[in-house]
Amino acid sequence: MAILTVYTRLLDKTLEGARIIDMGSTKTCQCFVLPYDKVARVSRDNLVGKYAFYILLGHNELGHPMAYIGQTNDFSVRANDHKQKKDWWDTALVFVSKADEIFASEVLYLEYIGWKRACEVKNFKIANNKIIKEPGLSEDKKNDMELFFEEIRFLTRFYGCSVFEEPMFTKKEEMEHKVFYMKKVKVGIDAVVYFYPVTKTFILKAGSKIRFNDLPNGSKEAHNLREEIKSNSSLSKKDGDLLVILEDIDITSNDRTPSGATCVINGGADQGTVSLKDKDNVTFEQLFLKG
Repeated sequence: MAILTVYTRLLDKTLEGARIIDMGSTKTCQCFVLPYDKVARVSRDNLVGKYAFYILLGHNELGHPMAYIGQTNDFSVRANDHKQKKDWWDTALVFVSKADEIFASEVLYLEYIGWKRACEVKNFKIANNKIIKEPGLSEDKKNDMELFFEEIRFLTRFYGCSVFEEPMFTKKEEMEHKVFYMKKVKVGIDAVVYFYPVTKTFILKAGSKIRFNDLPNGSKEAHNLREEIKSNSSLSKKDGDLLVILEDIDITSNDRTPSGATCVINGGADQGTVSLKDKDNVTFEQLFLKG
């Protein structure tokens, strides 16, 4: 059985910092993983004047994963433009050819097939505002770039991003869910939450009533989502000390925990494993966390 060795160079000597991922001498594609605050320095030292395909990764105000697909002949310059115009991204994946074998026409084709693939699989909200049309390229070059894109897909998946990957589960499996209820009679909280085990997603259902004011012990992530809900009249309306939810809202936290979701409902820290109960009064913890 053939063995593929993947090399990772930690530019900051930490797993959270900037790093380079590649597959050794047998493959030409190289991926730069650049946290937002490392983009300028690493790009200046490594990516000036290089043709590159890149992905910006982050989340929108409601916590949905977002991606922007792009190409450039100098990411150090392009990144500055994105910092001024896009405030949602926190990481860039930048792909270059170690052998400098891709140029203007090739990188435009990579952008096209990358954007097309990401739109087809629909794992992320794609932030590109314009439709990317297929550029002219010879069949031989197309074939070369299709192979190069497979290396991009591999390294993207190795990094842990599924922007190009087919969902691992069927639509039927993804739609299977458990209904939970969260009630706090004294303050009026009365919420219905659908939990999707396959994707570990929590959906707050329309008609739910959640706390309007924030508590001092809430998370920043929950606070930001609550502010977005409050400021959007199509999502909620104020009713005394409560907020009535008008549309289904994804309240999944970045760590995908029940407590992250119930923090949004409660306006502050809450133990979601016991606050969420099904119609038979069985807690989330009893159903999913106890063997």
